[in-house]
Amino acid sequence: MDVDPDDGPATLCTVANATCAERVEIGGGVFLPVFRTHALEDGDDSVTRGLIVIHGSNRNADDYFLSGLLAAAEAGEKFRTVVVAPHFQTSDDGPAPDEPFWSSGGWKRGHLSRTEGPSPRVSSYAALDRIIAILTDRSRFPALTEIVVTGHSAGGQVAHRFAASSRAEETVPDVTFRYVVANPSTYLYTQAERASGDEFASPDVEACPDFNTWHYGLEDRNSYASALSAESIRDQLARRDVRILIGDADSLSASLDTTCGANLQGPYRFARGQTLVRFMDTFFPGHGHVEMVVPGVGHSNRQMWLSAVGLQSLFG
Repeated sequence: MDVDPDDGPATLCTVANATCAERVEIGGGVFLPVFRTHALEDGDDSVTRGLIVIHGSNRNADDYFLSGLLAAAEAGEKFRTVVVAPHFQTSDDGPAPDEPFWSSGGWKRGHLSRTEGPSPRVSSYAALDRIIAILTDRSRFPALTEIVVTGHSAGGQVAHRFAASSRAEETVPDVTFRYVVANPSTYLYTQAERASGDEFASPDVEACPDFNTWHYGLEDRNSYASALSAESIRDQLARRDVRILIGDADSLSASLDTTCGANLQGPYRFARGQTLVRFMDTFFPGHGHVEMVVPGVGHSNRQMWLSAVGLQSLFG
């Protein structure tokens, strides 16, 4: 499937195959494959927004690239938006010798790539930082004023934890950032309290010993997240522009994290999103999280992003 470029610039790449594929150097001689609408090496002086679209557990970056492109087209923004869909591979994806790969859970949490892969090992979140550095390079995209980082399902998990732990936003003060977190299985909680009825309280640690470890909470953080103090992460996440985009029909248990630490966040994805916003309201008045509900939609990245609410979250 491709997207009709209409009468726009010939540089707009709109097919989810090798034609629109590129590799981004994220370490010394280590490369991350991506799909992109504009050649990142060349840049484009008409682009004003970077839209980074993070795939789910199936690692189908090609489908997510098309979803991002369709959303930009529906919003009338495709010629001003460079869409980038990174591919975080595991060993099952057949990575090239110079392409890092992660465990099936590691890329979601910002862990370093696997030791069996190329060196240097790289955090998946550091790879996103590198993409942002390219998009905010004025010699490539001189007119860019906004970065949107979004993901659905497992990609939504990445978007929320990346919003909390990345320092990229502070490096480019003339660019605005937003993080659109769509239907993730779990969120990052920056304090130990979890919902208990209508209130929040610290749960029984003996009954659920890992409920507050990274990636559910701030204990035992990995090397990427440990570069910041817990207080810095807490402050960053509270002040950043985070859209919690949740479908009110996403109430099934398919591929849902049902570990103890996850279940403390709620029974299913829609409820977990609402509870996370209530947690932020309770402990961080004036925070930047905004709850955005997509009526009648369940666990579908394309239906979420192409809805009126989804388009508002990405481009409004």
